[in-house]
Amino acid sequence: MLALMGVHLAVDRLQGFMRQVTANGQRRAWYLQLDIRNYFMSIDKALLWRLLEPRIDDPDARWLTELLVFHDCTQDYVYKGRPGELERVPPHKTLLRAEPGKGLPIGNLNSQFFANVYLNGLDQFVKHELKCPHYLRYCDDFVLLSPDPDQLSEWRERIREYLWTERLLRLNPTRERLRPLSDGVDFLGYIVRREYRLVRRRVVNALKARLRDARERLVSVREGVAWYRFDAPELERLRAVLASYLGHFQAANTWRLWRGIRAAHPWLDVYFEWDEAARKLQPRDAMPKALTRACQQYAWARGRFPGDALLFQVGAFYEVYDRRDAVLARDLGLRALRENPRHALYGFPERLFGRYLSRLLALGRPVVVVAQGEHAWTGVRERRLVWRIVPARIVAPDRFIARLDGD
Repeated sequence: MLALMGVHLAVDRLQGFMRQVTANGQRRAWYLQLDIRNYFMSIDKALLWRLLEPRIDDPDARWLTELLVFHDCTQDYVYKGRPGELERVPPHKTLLRAEPGKGLPIGNLNSQFFANVYLNGLDQFVKHELKCPHYLRYCDDFVLLSPDPDQLSEWRERIREYLWTERLLRLNPTRERLRPLSDGVDFLGYIVRREYRLVRRRVVNALKARLRDARERLVSVREGVAWYRFDAPELERLRAVLASYLGHFQAANTWRLWRGIRAAHPWLDVYFEWDEAARKLQPRDAMPKALTRACQQYAWARGRFPGDALLFQVGAFYEVYDRRDAVLARDLGLRALRENPRHALYGFPERLFGRYLSRLLALGRPVVVVAQGEHAWTGVRERRLVWRIVPARIVAPDRFIARLDGD
């Protein structure tokens, strides 16, 4: 979250610079965007330590920092990936093929801090030597703005010389851009313009690919029936992915984009509710542990999918508690297990699940299945949503079934 906040603040600052250098759109200006080639793999550890050591007075902190800087992560490591995946990493992206004495592990918090220390000299050079008033750097991606493109060209060559002589780094020629600000700046996942910003197409396409992969793991269509599987670990991963992308989207002009994504993926509505006020997705399958009675759990599941037939497991039976389901139970030929003045209790043995599910689908009813787990909450068995099963004749929110059949 802190990293995401940092990205948003950086983009906010860039937009402020764009308004300043263009006098709120009254004059033309240009931007120079530069990137360092293989930055983390090119950091010289000895040079980094020379920058850090004079500023650390405490001997214990000095010892620990030196250990972190010079530790060789390529020795005695534990590999947890699938066989062969490591060989697919490009040589310039892995410490296993970095030059001796160079490279920091990407992702470590201390590496991020060290990487900023390593380029602090560049910041001072640009601000005090080049005297560029509109300069912004996020890790190794940095932007300079000016109303004079020739000035930007000169600064680029001086930056190139500084990075090599002072930090043993080279610019990435494929990532250099010197363009009018009116083109927009491709920065930190956004296309940034003076008055608005958009999400990069590559970011949107990456989300769509993640959604397609998740749909293939969670949703299947067999003989015109859509089966939605409530797999808790898979749904938690999907929720985290969506939360990350939504956080990124909310810092840009993306209302129509998000509406279009939801329209293209209506299966998401089975698993999540969209909180318009908070602009967040709430999972439908998170049964509160405060529900300590089976009838409370039944009512919670019924409220999640009010129009569906609910098959609720209690021991070796699937039971119906709600009087709204009594007519359906009679249509299925279920006899009351017991009756009281308020309602009748209907059910059938677990071994007949397939038979009654088929009858419900033949009646055109979507079905939600709540299964009983091994653990108990304060004496009541843990239960969770495991399936939502929808016949093809149900149009909304399952209009994508026909497209799935054609995939």
